[in-house]
Amino acid sequence: MKKYYVSNGKIVINKYCVKYTYTVNSGSSETTSEVIQYCRNDNELNALVTELEQKDIEYTLSELDVSDILMFDGLPVSNNEEARKLIEPAIDEVKADKLKEISDICEQTIYKGIDVTLSDGNTKHFSLKTEDQINLNGLLSQINLGNIKPENGVPYHADGEMCSLFSIADFTLIANNAMTFILQQTTYCNHLMSYVKSLENINDVRTVVYGQVLTGEFLESYNLIIGGDVVE
Repeated sequence: MKKYYVSNGKIVINKYCVKYTYTVNSGSSETTSEVIQYCRNDNELNALVTELEQKDIEYTLSELDVSDILMFDGLPVSNNEEARKLIEPAIDEVKADKLKEISDICEQTIYKGIDVTLSDGNTKHFSLKTEDQINLNGLLSQINLGNIKPENGVPYHADGEMCSLFSIADFTLIANNAMTFILQQTTYCNHLMSYVKSLENINDVRTVVYGQVLTGEFLESYNLIIGGDVVE
């Protein structure tokens, strides 16, 4: 049954289905047609029923079960395909949207960065955007190659602060914590995506949220690689 259609750039939800048969006399012949007509509200239904009864046309009336899609009534869309994806998406489409959502949240979680307590007892925040990761790795490589001497310190900056010199021990702590955090998040993201791909029910896919606890084989695999809970 046709539960919805697009009119003037908006989704219209049908609430009733009316079936009837009428006969047209054309000279010596008769033509009988079966009609299925949908109504989106009580006013449309009452007008149709009144017309049918005035013409002594028998009909059957069905109330459509649209409680789960009424939320889309009046929603702007550009075409029927867009409406279908919203109301009756294929599970692969829902999975694709969820996988992108998970990937985007993972990326933003990493970019927000981490707090690190340094040797002087002060806790500072360090962002981990792509350029930050490149800088951390580059400086760490220079330390490992011996190009940055302990007495000179490592030039870097915490969020919102001027660049300053960090001890090699403090900078190594920052870089190691950052790499551990990134590994935890990317590994968790990968396992959560694998869980989504294993699901067979659309509603189950839609209820997945980034940060939820992994279970079963996905938790076992995550713990094998990382151990412990995901760090947010």
